[in-house]
Amino acid sequence: MNIIVKPSFERDIDKIKDRELKTALDEKITQIEKAQGISNVTSLKQLRTYQTHYRIKVETPKHKYRIGAIIRNNKIWLVRFCPRKIIYLQFP
Repeated sequence: MNIIVKPSFERDIDKIKDRELKTALDEKITQIEKAQGISNVTSLKQLRTYQTHYRIKVETPKHKYRIGAIIRNNKIWLVRFCPRKIIYLQFP
């Protein structure tokens, strides 16, 4: 899949200091790049009432984060990366 990173996603990543969480995020982004379609991405769920908005879980023993993404055709826009409690307030 083609990945497009929004500036808001980059700002969210810059705020993170935990290496374990960054490693988990890198692994998830690598998985998304290698995926043939959205059915091959684990922990992906469509948000209610939205046709193209999805959340992707990125979890470690200490942290529960979500990626807010928009998927159309074979492109995925990474929009936000926030803790579970905050992501649904800021995305979509």
